[in-house]
Amino acid sequence: MVDILLTFIGLLATAFSVASTLPQIRKALKTKDTEDVSIRFLVVLIIGLSLWSIYGLGRADIVILVGNAIGVSLNICMLVLKFKYSNKPLEEG
Repeated sequence: MVDILLTFIGLLATAFSVASTLPQIRKALKTKDTEDVSIRFLVVLIIGLSLWSIYGLGRADIVILVGNAIGVSLNICMLVLKFKYSNKPLEEG
């Protein structure tokens, strides 16, 4: 029973983490404006989520692996949008 509850909590955490990135991607696609998005933030987040994915793989924990892999994918998408829509993507304001 505890394993099922922990898996549910992990899936719920994944859903909230993924949901937090989607509005920013939608906004960037709609407005074609990413000036308010920090490239440093995205890079650090992608590295952190990638490391969590590797950890999940090493622990054979599918919830950690898949959840963080989705997060990596979405944040790479946001990074691509940052480069596509920003006038000076490498300059922080």
